[in-house]
Amino acid sequence: MIGFFEYQYLKFKKNHLRNLVAMAAIDGHIHEEEIAYLYKIGEKYQLKPQQIKHILDTQEKPVPEVPEHHHQKIALLYDLVGMMMADEVIEDAEMEFCKNMFERFGYKEQLIDEMIELYRQGVEDTDQWEDFLGRAEVHRLNLADW
Repeated sequence: MIGFFEYQYLKFKKNHLRNLVAMAAIDGHIHEEEIAYLYKIGEKYQLKPQQIKHILDTQEKPVPEVPEHHHQKIALLYDLVGMMMADEVIEDAEMEFCKNMFERFGYKEQLIDEMIELYRQGVEDTDQWEDFLGRAEVHRLNLADW
């Protein structure tokens, strides 16, 4: 039997993937590279392949839940940027979707460019990532100017 907190975390992980599917489908076609990226992220969250396939097959519209914690917000935004770049073509609709998500989460859209660059570099340096997290938190919409 699954406990309440386990259920909540499973729900969070599935919603995370639904947001990625919404991003992938925004141009009317989910490319093979985007599917591979979705499975990679699903595996990172320890979802079973059949759970990932179900999310992909049903393409449910994501429930607009904003993660509670800064790190969770940034993780989802980073994965959205990854999905946007998975097929190596950044469509206008994908960029607009990202901008809307950044705004919904309380971050300035200028953060997208820095996150794209971090994604291209493949952030492996923990200090670099922590520095980025700190800057992102400071540059929330209601705080310092960008």
